[in-house]
Amino acid sequence: MKIFALEVIMGDPTNLSIETIGVYTSEKRALRALQNLPAETDGLVYNIEAFEVNAEPRDIFQDTYQDVKRLMDEGIIDQLVGEDGKFYYILTEMGSEIAKKMTEDNDET
Repeated sequence: MKIFALEVIMGDPTNLSIETIGVYTSEKRALRALQNLPAETDGLVYNIEAFEVNAEPRDIFQDTYQDVKRLMDEGIIDQLVGEDGKFYYILTEMGSEIAKKMTEDNDET
């Protein structure tokens, strides 16, 4: 059985964190929950991640985590562990420049 975690990605150009805000039995329900979030959350970035119940832990260097590793390898983000023990990702100088460019491009459309 698969479950679908709805995650919010928060932060600023130098610090990012990912928090799970809901878990659902289908991707359709997760999308519906996302659409029902308050209007003040519209500017945030969300992700829906599928998990197999009772499956072995994922290899962090495979599957969807390959993207994070690639961003780290390319020097766009760095990973750190906060005082709370959670993993956080921060944009490098290059990552900040890319984010700034993407924001400017988005404002033009």
